[in-house]
Amino acid sequence: MFVGFAVRRRVCRSLLLGVGLLALMAAPRLGHTASGATFEAQVIGVADGDSLTVLHGRESIRIRLEGIDCPEMRPPQPYCRKAKTFTSRKAFNRNVQVRVVTTDKYGRKVCRVEVDGQDLSVELLRVGLAWHYAHFNQEPLLASLQAEARARKRGLWADPNPIPPWDWRRLPRP
Repeated sequence: MFVGFAVRRRVCRSLLLGVGLLALMAAPRLGHTASGATFEAQVIGVADGDSLTVLHGRESIRIRLEGIDCPEMRPPQPYCRKAKTFTSRKAFNRNVQVRVVTTDKYGRKVCRVEVDGQDLSVELLRVGLAWHYAHFNQEPLLASLQAEARARKRGLWADPNPIPPWDWRRLPRP
């Protein structure tokens, strides 16, 4: 009887462990989240004006802000530090709402991120620290915010001839 109980106990443990592992494997990981998914996370890193790292549960996720392109950090483009500082002050170490739009070729989630109800992409455009990335986003709101910042010479638009990051990245480097 004792041997039978020990065997049954081992079999039950194995079954429970197997079911638990199957449940973990079947659960969708955030790294594979489909477009449109939303979640709350804490910003734990700001690489530049439009690139963040957030912590959701125990998973850190690299995020690229959707709809905009901020000045490049490497090689440094004018206003890159101001864009990074703006994003850091708004979002670093804060809880944010994240809506996944897509995944880019570098594996980053391309997302709209809200802090205290304010969309970071919108705010960066409003203060003139980003370009509307019209190649990937045709939102009239974002286009109008860029046009307004440009007309009022806010941020990078104070420069008489600002170079968009997508052109800056293609410039020959010494």
